[in-house]
Amino acid sequence: MMNKNNFLSANRIYMIVVFLMLLAVVSSYAVVHQLWHLPFLELFIPSFELSLSDMSIQLQILPTMLVALTAGGLLGLVSILLQQLVKNTLASDTTLAVGSGANMALLIVTLFLPSLALGGSFWVAFVGALGSMAIVFLLAAPSRMNPLVLVLGGLVTNILLGAITALLLIYYAEETLNVMVWAAGSLTQNNWQVSAVLSIASVVAFISLMPLLKPLEIMSLDDRQAKSLGVPINLIRGLVVGLVALLTALVVSRVGPIGFIGLGAATLVNVFSVRRIGYRLLLGYVFGALLLWITSNATTLLQHYLSLNIPADAMTAILGAPLVIWLIVSQSRQHTDEVIPTLISERRDTHLIGWGIALILLIIGVLIFTATSNGWQLSTLRHLIIDFRLPRTLSAAATGVMLATAGVLLQTLTRNPMASPEVLGISSGSAIGVVLAFVFLPSFGYTGIILSGLLGAFIVLSLILWLARRINPAYLLLVGVAIAALMGGLLSLVKISGDQRLQAVLSWLSGSTYLASPETAWILVGLAFILFLLSFMVIKPLEILSLGSGIARELGVSLRLYQSLVLILVALLSTISTLAVGPLSFVGLMIPHLASTLGAVKLKRQIQLSAILGAGLMVIADWIGRYLIFPYEIPAGTIAAIIGGAYFLYLMRRIKA
Repeated sequence: MMNKNNFLSANRIYMIVVFLMLLAVVSSYAVVHQLWHLPFLELFIPSFELSLSDMSIQLQILPTMLVALTAGGLLGLVSILLQQLVKNTLASDTTLAVGSGANMALLIVTLFLPSLALGGSFWVAFVGALGSMAIVFLLAAPSRMNPLVLVLGGLVTNILLGAITALLLIYYAEETLNVMVWAAGSLTQNNWQVSAVLSIASVVAFISLMPLLKPLEIMSLDDRQAKSLGVPINLIRGLVVGLVALLTALVVSRVGPIGFIGLGAATLVNVFSVRRIGYRLLLGYVFGALLLWITSNATTLLQHYLSLNIPADAMTAILGAPLVIWLIVSQSRQHTDEVIPTLISERRDTHLIGWGIALILLIIGVLIFTATSNGWQLSTLRHLIIDFRLPRTLSAAATGVMLATAGVLLQTLTRNPMASPEVLGISSGSAIGVVLAFVFLPSFGYTGIILSGLLGAFIVLSLILWLARRINPAYLLLVGVAIAALMGGLLSLVKISGDQRLQAVLSWLSGSTYLASPETAWILVGLAFILFLLSFMVIKPLEILSLGSGIARELGVSLRLYQSLVLILVALLSTISTLAVGPLSFVGLMIPHLASTLGAVKLKRQIQLSAILGAGLMVIADWIGRYLIFPYEIPAGTIAAIIGGAYFLYLMRRIKA
């Protein structure tokens, strides 16, 4: 029976490889047919025998395809190595922030050390990749590399580095123009230099891995057994980490950050349940190469027809994210219980009244303490407070309440400590709905925007709840990462479209309260108050549902009814807050954990304290964003992500498996 299963699995692998190869060949033929006007065989003759114009086309087509093949293959190889190293099928250069670290290091060197001329340096990217991996591994070490904690560390690091990058792009707008172009990723070539480097790196990587195959195979079982068999575990891990950082840095420094290819290739390998490490590495390289080759061809064709310079990273996200979601949905794995990491509370009493008073004093303080051309001053001008500062402060507080409440409800419903509107892609789903409404439903005005945003959030929520009953909780993170990446890809296309209507969407998506007015602020406060009160109506059913579906049925609780009610409530909370300040906040993930560490163990008390803390964080973020680099402004969502991400990294040191 085992042989038969292996035979069927091998057939499926051959079929998908053949399908991807056919798709790559057909798309390559379309590219050649569109760009090359000489006989096909002349595409492969030496370049010096061609005219200058034909030479430039040849050096665009062939090296670009070879770069796509080798870069995609290396990213697939890296993701398989990471998964084998940490025994986690969620690990990849994307989820463990390897590429983000390399990108951040290159950005910092370009901005602050321009005299060294290290922009695009391989060694700078290498140091950044090593640094980000070190952060993630250190965060997961206390929990013994718990899969959930490991990926949570990668996600938090990604969010934090992304927020810092956004801040640098705001503060150094002119200096970062070239960096922004590079950071978008580009596979288009005009010579053989990069393709030769990546081809040599591919050969060297496989040769280097040959002596490591057997130790890696043994280490996949158990560390104790591996040590008893004489495997130097720490040495092997160090070598693999170094190789991963080298290969990722090489790709990022040459073609820019390319997301989701490695994750998509590794997910394909895992779907086919390939066990042998040698086959896994080979298939990871093949799948990554084919996926990026196809993506590169699609990008080239779209650029030709649309006359737009489409970023490679945006196209990989748009094409790769749905692939990852489909692969997860199509998996037949049953839901498996696993150790859920928890933050240990050191307090018992939450003192809600004290926290509430502190929030009121905070709001009063940010209303009267302001930065002016003469420095920091206390300002009591009534019209400035009522017409400008109060609406923004109230809007920030209201969105903080809604995001924190949604985070508590989601974490309780899914029994996943990493669930939040941002991480699981609910805010991104709402944002995608809003962007699509701007494009396809402009005549419906705000009604169409709100309904489209609600629909996007509800679709993502329904998908997450459906998956929560069928797959490992950690796999839900991939759905959120994929949806967020899809939104990022769509926004990249919006940026280059030149459509003035859509440029306004970008300002809103940055997470700012600058559009708040007295009328909209009070409406937002009213909606937040109503939805906050409605959340108390589902506390009892949620407490029962958290005990398990079997116990809930025995107690007569209707699973579908209350799950649907919670879904609708979370969709409303997420969509309204997203419409108010955009999807870039960190409140929904961090605040529920912070409330629990302060002693709010019971659900009712956790919702109450989370609402207060969420409002406080967003008020502080909005205030800092307004005055940190006065008279310029930083979006509140960016500040919230930096504050929340930094504190959550500190908080994660107390996570125990």
